[in-house]
Amino acid sequence: MVITRREYDETVRKTLEYFDRACIVLTEDEKRRIEVTDFGLGRLMEIGLQLLVYVNTDRYCAKELVLFPWQICPEHRQPPINGSPGKQETFRCRPKPASGGGLLFL
Repeated sequence: MVITRREYDETVRKTLEYFDRACIVLTEDEKRRIEVTDFGLGRLMEIGLQLLVYVNTDRYCAKELVLFPWQICPEHRQPPINGSPGKQETFRCRPKPASGGGLLFL
């Protein structure tokens, strides 16, 4: 099942609220580039991710990721393969103020 336009718009709105509560200031252009994915599974609020990509090259990525309560992002890796050095990723956990934080399993 594909994410509906209404579901996408509502998810972006909610994502922007999370950025605001975390005191992450975004430009108007960055707000328009928010991505929403359910990884093709049709279960966005269970298995999904909301993100803003700053940089994404073959070797490095810089992104702001938002997970809603109890939402899961599937595990993935980009290890060295056939002489390719793999990819470096940086994750920063920014708990919503007064939320007590969240869990990040790596």
